[in-house]
Amino acid sequence: MSGYDQSTGGNGEEALEPELAELADRLAGDLAAVLGAVSRLTQAQADWRPAPDRWSVGEVLHHLAISNRLFAVVARKLTQKGHREGLVPAPGSRRSWPRSRWLSDASASGPVKNPDSATPTAGLPVDDLRRELEATHLAVQGQIPALAGLDLDALRMQHPLGFELNVFRWVDLAGAHERRHLAQIEAIMAAPGFPPS
Repeated sequence: MSGYDQSTGGNGEEALEPELAELADRLAGDLAAVLGAVSRLTQAQADWRPAPDRWSVGEVLHHLAISNRLFAVVARKLTQKGHREGLVPAPGSRRSWPRSRWLSDASASGPVKNPDSATPTAGLPVDDLRRELEATHLAVQGQIPALAGLDLDALRMQHPLGFELNVFRWVDLAGAHERRHLAQIEAIMAAPGFPPS
């Protein structure tokens, strides 16, 4: 799924740098994959837990929406700071485009304790969760054009889990995080006892 027309930026605007267009497309694919997996989920399926101490699919979706809201706020603050302070790369310097895709592989990074601020609520209406996930994801993805021309590495913020990320990685992290939890969603839906459609 392509989020942006390479020639115009998709809306008749100036085209994005190729790396930013690639980031936009990657995030669009991440959202499509998660929404595709849960598009026919019933409320009973969304609320079902594989064990009392494990999240339901609905809780995973709520966690993703909460996290995306944080990612969007951070990206907006950092890009606003960059534009306000004129933080552009030095002439002749090479911009880097580091990805955060390592996070999407739970087997490589191991279990991660979510910050308390991203702890989900159980039993929320599944239709609302799908809409909220899409809206919060698009709030992150919508920050991508504002990254154009900025010194990405100069714009950094600490993650609640203790590591620092630059603004490009904060945006990419939203999609990587969704992919990580997509694997969790698929495992829940494949678990014995998952309610039938």
